[in-house]
Amino acid sequence: MKCEDVYLHICDHLDEDISSPRCRMIREHLDACPNCQAYLSSLKKTITLYKAIPEPSVPAHAHKELFKTISVLTSHRATPVKRKARSKGTTLRH
Repeated sequence: MKCEDVYLHICDHLDEDISSPRCRMIREHLDACPNCQAYLSSLKKTITLYKAIPEPSVPAHAHKELFKTISVLTSHRATPVKRKARSKGTTLRH
């Protein structure tokens, strides 16, 4: 396994059974590659820091306004656009 393979697949398999064939190959590569070990360490630190950040709170009035705006925008998109029918013999010009 190459470093690029580890970079591409390591996040996909963080929760996977560690005995799966791909996880075993990743683990073997990590045991021998200091660069990928550093990458994994950085990834774990990032996840830890992300989990430590409190979820932002949105004031009730802002939440209400946001959903009101979304509702207005989506209702306008749901309305079909009526098009004029073309007369026979007319063509579109480019």
